[in-house]
Amino acid sequence: MKKLFAEDIFGNCCKDFLAGDKDAKIVVNSDIAETDYLFAEYLFREFDEMPEHEQKALLQARGDILDIGACAGSHSLYMQNMGYNVTSLDISQGCCEVMEKRGLKNVVCSDVFSYSDKKFDTILLLMNGIGIAGNLPNLPKLLVHLKTLLKPGGKIIFDSSDLQYLYLDDDGAYSIPLTDRYYGEMIYNLSYKDKKTGNFKWFFIDPYTIEAIANEVDLKIQFLAWGNHYDYSACLY
Repeated sequence: MKKLFAEDIFGNCCKDFLAGDKDAKIVVNSDIAETDYLFAEYLFREFDEMPEHEQKALLQARGDILDIGACAGSHSLYMQNMGYNVTSLDISQGCCEVMEKRGLKNVVCSDVFSYSDKKFDTILLLMNGIGIAGNLPNLPKLLVHLKTLLKPGGKIIFDSSDLQYLYLDDDGAYSIPLTDRYYGEMIYNLSYKDKKTGNFKWFFIDPYTIEAIANEVDLKIQFLAWGNHYDYSACLY
C-alpha cells in the first residue's frame, strides 16, 4: 500500500475539490467488481446526507474520539460541532491539510499502527475503515492494537458490508468460490488524474465473521443498524 500513500490519491482529489473542482473523482478498479467512481463530493457530505446506519454509528460516539482514516473530515467535523474532543487521524498529508482548512482542531498525520499518543472513549472506523487491516488474517492484530488506545469502558464503532451479493446468481443462489482467500477481500487499484496506486489489498467483513473474530480478541459486539444493501454498523467493546 506504500504507493497509495506516496501518490496521495485521496489527498490530491480532496484538495482539488476544496479548491473548486466539484467534479473531482477517483477511479476505483478491483479484481471482483466493475470499475466504479468515488466522487470527492461524497467525502464532504453533511450528516443528513449520510446513510442511516452511518448516522446511527455517529450518534453512539462519546467523550474523547479518535476518527481513523478521517479523510476529508466529515465525521470529525460533525462530532467536533457536537462539542466532542476529536482527534482526526489520516496517513494522507493532503487529507490532513484539507481537514485543517475545514476547521478541525486536532489533526494527526500518522499510520494508525504507529499511533499510541493517548487513549479514547470512542474510536471511529467508518466508511469501512476496518478494511485498513488489509485482509482478514490481519484483523485481530488491528483490533488488539485499537484496544490499547481505548479508555476503560471505551468502544470501537465501525461499519462494513457483506459482499455476498457480488456472488448472487440469476436464480437467487449464492456461488461464493471455495478458495483460501476470504470472499470479502479485494485487490484495488485507484487512479486520480495521472496518479495511480498500483494494486493493494482491502476487505469488507460480514457480520458473522466479525462476531467470531471479536470473540477471539476478547471483545463483545453490538450491531447498531442495518443498511439497505448488505451494509451495517456495529460497536465493539
